[in-house]
Amino acid sequence: MAPGWLRQFGALLAVQLLISTSHGIYAPIVSRHLAELGLSGTALTTWTGIAFAANFLAMIIMLPILGRLGDRIGRKPIMVWSGFGMAAVTSLMAFASHPAELTLLRFLQGCFTGILPFSNILVLTGAPRHRVAFSAGLMQMMGESGHVLGPILGAAAMTALAPRETFPLMSVLLVAGAVIVTLLVREPPRRPAPEAAKTNLIQDIAAIWRRKPFPHLLLGAFCTNFCITGTSPLLAFYIERAEHRWWEGGLNLGFALAVTSLAVILFSPLLGRVADRIGPPVLLKAATGLAIALSVIQAVTDSYGVIVVCRFLMGLCVAGMLPNIQAQIRRNVAPGMESRTYTIANAWQFTGSLAGPTIGGVIAGLLGIHGWFWAIALVFGVSLWQAHLAGLSAAAAPADRVKRPSAVQS
Repeated sequence: MAPGWLRQFGALLAVQLLISTSHGIYAPIVSRHLAELGLSGTALTTWTGIAFAANFLAMIIMLPILGRLGDRIGRKPIMVWSGFGMAAVTSLMAFASHPAELTLLRFLQGCFTGILPFSNILVLTGAPRHRVAFSAGLMQMMGESGHVLGPILGAAAMTALAPRETFPLMSVLLVAGAVIVTLLVREPPRRPAPEAAKTNLIQDIAAIWRRKPFPHLLLGAFCTNFCITGTSPLLAFYIERAEHRWWEGGLNLGFALAVTSLAVILFSPLLGRVADRIGPPVLLKAATGLAIALSVIQAVTDSYGVIVVCRFLMGLCVAGMLPNIQAQIRRNVAPGMESRTYTIANAWQFTGSLAGPTIGGVIAGLLGIHGWFWAIALVFGVSLWQAHLAGLSAAAAPADRVKRPSAVQS
């Protein structure tokens, strides 16, 4: 592997860890911060959900726009602008005196969303073809590590600081990521897209949707994130009713959440290596099929031990699904449209992240927690069918789609 790519990849891994850790710090802070603003009960939970949703909504809106800019002016400028912009907005959150102000700042923070998506774009387009899935797996490992480390740092910081005083810590991590991009990340040559200057955003989206197998991959990404993020807020209710719990108090929930993240961290690089050898479509279908089986098991069990095993194996599935969707996008993306394609794929993922918790609460309220797991078994089934169709479409695609060299060779 070329030394230039190794340096670039190392810098992007560091950026992934720093930015993900900063985002993770926010999770334990938001409800405490809103409580300091005088909220409690239903108002507290409602505004907490709105503040989180505002960020996802902004990312869904902005990512296709940023992708279009990235293909025209370059990815590095957007990454630098996004990193420093997020840091500035995050610092302003310390001065929010009303829930609506915090929600507005969360929305603005989501508008500066380019640094992580474009880091992944540079990895997927720059990695040697035989290391694409492995590289995507390492990026997912670092992102998940940040999501685990962030809440720990946030909770530790609040033992000595007020919630609003922890926002500067988040900003410092964001600035560090932006500085690494500025100093160490190199923008590879971009291939101009044919007729790029004559298309608008709607035409770009339509062109990507028409290009097989992208419709199947985008729907699969939506379904996967819908199930994963929709389950997270419901686990507390699931664990509360579990039988034969191992501890008293909240440790049972914390452990069930931790084993999923541990599996993602452990298995993402390993499964990336496997995917590079046997092909991303094969591993994607295997991981999605296992996710269906695990969802069915969770729909019929109340045993805490079985739940923990299922949550660990679900982390294995997560490690095998989204990175391999990204790897297939890399193989089929149109020249000159890399940023637009990946950011639109990310927008589909974030739409699933927004819809999952919202619809999940409704389904669990109507059908119970076991009904939710039956529902996501069906949604994972849709995702498996899309993975199968994507494989068929990719097999029928022109051969030149899978023979491109990596963008960074030195």
